[in-house]
Amino acid sequence: MQKRNKIYILILFAIFPLSQIIKAQSNTLYFMDGIHQSGSLNPAYQNSCNGFLALPGIGGFSVDAANTGFDFNDLIHPGTGTYKDSLVIDFQNIKSKLANSNNLLVGTQVPILGIGFWVRNSYITFEISNKTKARLAYPEDLIKITDGNANYIGVDNPLEIKGFGPNIINYNEFALGFSKQITHRLIVGGKLKFLAGNASIESRRGELKLFTEEDTYKMTLVTDLQLNVSGPINYIYDANGNISDFEFDDSNIAGSIISTKNVGMGIDLGASYLLNDEIKLYASVTDLGFINWRANTSNLSQSGSFVFSGFNLDSVWTDSDYDEAQAIVDSISDFFSFTQTESKFTTFLNTNIFLGATYELTNFMNVGLLAKTYFYNRKVHQAFTLSANLEPTKWFTGTFSYSIMNREYKNIGLGIGIKTGPVQFYLVTDHLNAAFWPKNSKTFGMQFGFNFYFGCGKRDNFSMLKDKKSQKEIDFM
Repeated sequence: MQKRNKIYILILFAIFPLSQIIKAQSNTLYFMDGIHQSGSLNPAYQNSCNGFLALPGIGGFSVDAANTGFDFNDLIHPGTGTYKDSLVIDFQNIKSKLANSNNLLVGTQVPILGIGFWVRNSYITFEISNKTKARLAYPEDLIKITDGNANYIGVDNPLEIKGFGPNIINYNEFALGFSKQITHRLIVGGKLKFLAGNASIESRRGELKLFTEEDTYKMTLVTDLQLNVSGPINYIYDANGNISDFEFDDSNIAGSIISTKNVGMGIDLGASYLLNDEIKLYASVTDLGFINWRANTSNLSQSGSFVFSGFNLDSVWTDSDYDEAQAIVDSISDFFSFTQTESKFTTFLNTNIFLGATYELTNFMNVGLLAKTYFYNRKVHQAFTLSANLEPTKWFTGTFSYSIMNREYKNIGLGIGIKTGPVQFYLVTDHLNAAFWPKNSKTFGMQFGFNFYFGCGKRDNFSMLKDKKSQKEIDFM
């Protein structure tokens, strides 16, 4: 039984959307100049303090989860009529909520160490973090199967399910950042990232076809599944060379986490430009990069056809010990056996593009508009955020926001930073409403932690130009 359960895990990873995050970055954070972590969205960010420090364990934690298709109440809700005192599972309701392609997303980011400091007129950062990004895609057709196969009878009318499966990645990121004020209007910045992959599951192909014969209603399932896997997994093979079992190798977990065998590179680019006394423009690109997977790699493939002709009730009378249902389950388990090769593969990060602007209302408050374009499942997705950003004192910074993202239009965001001495506590979320109405929310996300700042206020009157030339002479922007 244990062996069979392990095989089911592989099958479920390949077929069903069980779980993400893809982003682990809050749009609300983008315009919060008083919080160092906004530099993860735009590397042109510059800290007004002489130094910054984020320590392991308390430097912060970020988590995001989303289902682009439907929320909890769409699927499970109180019934009506005869079922008014019960919860019902309503597959018919969620079908109207789905797009052709839907995603379950989860992302986490755990900062390990962060340092920021000035070298003359350039701001330098060095950060280490662990990131997990997971996406499980599922098409609308996968839910249609709950209606049965009556609408798919005939060899020329199969139920086809394409474009599903997992993409999960965990890696360590070592980022060196550089930001410089070119003129009193223009600031540019960039981050060069060294990436060390820990584990990956990548769905290269996920296709199902279910054929139903007109006369006998015999069903034939045709599959074509391909997965790339990198991780501490040992496989066990049957006599035909197919994978019959697997086990996780936990003999050197620490070594796997700090391994540098799966390496990659990434880059972030950003800029901010002061158009006039009230309007400031922003642009940035993050997570433009890749990881080459070379260690513990497996390329798993499964294809074939499985025929189900119905239950044979005669076997029940001739052999009381025979369990036909269990026999069918065993047959399906044997059918979903994978072959393996061990080729290297490459995965690309989910790139984000940000374009934004702020309008200054007072010397301590502005309003901002941010457009985010991000890429996953070979498709382009959009998110928009409107925010009010304020910093009335040196010890408090805050943001209120409204966002449209993940096909959801009720995202209220909040960001706060409270500073006492050198210590700052920050908390940011795009989805404050999810804390109060979780069953009505498609998305949840939160980022929080503690920062340490040193030498604050000493750079307020610091001239980036050192009076070598007047600002007007070089302010060609």
